Amino acid sequence: MNLLEINKCTMKFGGLTCVDKLDAVVGENELVGMIGPNGAGKTTVFNIITGVYNPTEGDVLFNGTSVIPLKAYQVAELGISRTFQNIRLFSSLSVRDNIRVSFVKSVKAGFFQSVLNVGKIGEEEKEFDVRTDELLEIFGLADVGDEYARSLPYGEQRKVEIIRALATSPKLLLLDEPAAGMNPTEKSELMSLIKMIKESA
Repeated sequence: MNLLEINKCTMKFGGLTCVDKLDAVVGENELVGMIGPNGAGKTTVFNIITGVYNPTEGDVLFNGTSVIPLKAYQVAELGISRTFQNIRLFSSLSVRDNIRVSFVKSVKAGFFQSVLNVGKIGEEEKEFDVRTDELLEIFGLADVGDEYARSLPYGEQRKVEIIRALATSPKLLLLDEPAAGMNPTEKSELMSLIKMIKESA
């Protein structure tokens, strides 16, 4: 079974057709690139897959199940995570807290345990801290974990956004122009990291 199947998807906004009868397949542990000029509809395809848009026609199957009727948060719960073409970090939070936000769907402690800081919540917090530190180390950002996200150079902010997506432990990771705004050295480093992520999945 394919991990992702896009079947005859069309997306129209009024009289404008942004995506026209798209068919695509992504297999398990496969790295797939979508190439096209600005305005070709790449981000629109990501928005369809992640539940931001419902396509005018067609279907999207994830592990054999249609995601079309689902809201964006429900699609995320299934195991699809993404980054955005325009960086969407919480600029007034630290790098570490930007990443920790992604663990919210992994929290098993109940509401009152969380509010009162008792029971499982303490153990889970420690697990999230360890995982956050591991990801920061992998991406070479261990020394900026306590800095405000807005204070980082653009290339490092891109990395934080990718780390945040990875922190959800996705089955499918969608990277929307991940190297946009990076210099050649940063792009090369990013490609190596993406290859490493794929090989370790």
